Amino acid sequence: MPKTKAAFWAVVALAFIVSACLPAGAAPAAKAAAAPKITVDSPPNTTVAIVNGEKITKEKVEQLVWQRYANSALTELIDRIAIRQAADKAGVKVETKDLDAKIADIKDKLPPGVTFEQFLQQYNMTPEQLRGELRTNVWIEKLAAQKVKVTDEDLAGYIKARHILISTKGNTPEERTKSEEENKKKLEEIAAEIKAGKVTFADAAEKNSDDPGSKEKGGDLGYIKQGQMVQEFEQAAFALKTGETSEAVKSVYGWHLIKVEGLGKDAKGAERQDLLDKVREERLRPMMTTVYLDIKSKAKVTRHMGEQPKPPAPPPSAQPAARPAPAPKAQPAKANTQPAGPPPPPADKPPAPPSPNK
Repeated sequence: MPKTKAAFWAVVALAFIVSACLPAGAAPAAKAAAAPKITVDSPPNTTVAIVNGEKITKEKVEQLVWQRYANSALTELIDRIAIRQAADKAGVKVETKDLDAKIADIKDKLPPGVTFEQFLQQYNMTPEQLRGELRTNVWIEKLAAQKVKVTDEDLAGYIKARHILISTKGNTPEERTKSEEENKKKLEEIAAEIKAGKVTFADAAEKNSDDPGSKEKGGDLGYIKQGQMVQEFEQAAFALKTGETSEAVKSVYGWHLIKVEGLGKDAKGAERQDLLDKVREERLRPMMTTVYLDIKSKAKVTRHMGEQPKPPAPPPSAQPAARPAPAPKAQPAKANTQPAGPPPPPADKPPAPPSPNK
C-alpha cells in the first residue's frame, strides 16, 4: 500500500518545479483571464510564472529540471525500456482493460471533492500520458504474477476470526490499571451473555467493541495469518478450534474476546477463491520488487551521461515461509490521508511490510 515514495517520473518532476515557483494558495489575477495551458510542446519562451513583474519562462524551468533531474530521469527511462524488453521477451501484453482498471482504481482513491481532471492538472499530465506511465507498472505486475504460485497448502496458515476489543484508557498508571480491571470485568460479562445465547458475538461486537476497523462489521477480521497480529492475540487465536471463543486476552490495546469461525484450509467456493486471491496479492508486491531488480541487474546498459546505479541485492525470497515465525509488531496502521498520485515504478528497495491490524 504512509511511506517513502520512489523517484517521481520526469513529467511529475516538471509539474512540481513549475508549482514550486508559485506562491502557495495564490489566486488568479482575474477570473475572466484564464491562464494558458502549458504543455511539453509549448514554445521555450512561454511564460510559466511572473514574480513581481519578472517572467519565468518554460526554457528556464527545463534548464533547472535538466540540471537537477536529468540523470535520474535517464535512469528511469533505461529501467522502463529494460522492463518493456523483458515483457516482450516473456510475451506479456498490456491490454486496454488493464489500464482502464488502473485508472478506475486511481479515481476511486481520489480525496473527496477532487476530480480526475484536477488530479491530472496537479501532475501536469494528459490521460494518455498517465496511461503510458501505468503501462510500465502493469508489465512488472504481470511478469511478477507469472512467478507467484498459491496452493491449498498455503491456506493452512490462515484463520477466519472475529473479536471484541475493550481498549485501555487513562493517562496515569493508576488510571490505566483501573481501566484494565473494569474492562476485563465488562468483557467477561459480555462473554457470559454470548455463551448464554442472549446475544450473538457479532451483535455484541457491534455494540461494545472499541476497534473502529471491525466494529461495524460485527468484529469481523476476515482471514488473518500468523505474523500479522500482536503476539498475545495471535497465540490465543491460533490455539482455538473452529467455533471456539477465547477467554479474555490482554494486549497493549486492551482486552480482547476472540472467536474463530473457520480455518483457511477448510474454505469453500467463493470464500476459498477470495482467500487465494488475498494470499496471491500479499505475495505479488515483494515479487514485483524481485522481478524489477532482476531485470535491472541483467540489463546491458551503455550510458553516456551520469553513472548507472548498481541495483541492490533482491530480497532472499519473495515467497513467504510456510510457517513464518512471530515477529515484534508495529503500531496499527493509520489511514492514508495523502492525495493519490500516479503509481511510481517499482522502488529500488523492497516495499515496507504493511502495518498489522489490532
